[in-house]
Amino acid sequence: MTPTIDIAAAFHQAALDDHDALDATITRLREHTSDSSYGYYTDIAHFMADLPLPDNHTPPRWPNTEQATRTRRRNLVTARRQHTGQ
Repeated sequence: MTPTIDIAAAFHQAALDDHDALDATITRLREHTSDSSYGYYTDIAHFMADLPLPDNHTPPRWPNTEQATRTRRRNLVTARRQHTGQ
């Protein structure tokens, strides 16, 4: 359950543009998902914040392209910012 809470926190932090908190959340996500089927949550957190993936990263297989997934996740954050006036 922790990775799900962390990805929700990452969304909130990305919408607030809170890089310090987001860095801490991404670190926790890496620790909690390194040996699970939720490893792609770390990618999603990067996508929401429009951050590059680490150089040593092995990406998952996305249903669409990585860029399409990145754009879709980033658009959620952008829409949230517009909705809240951020």
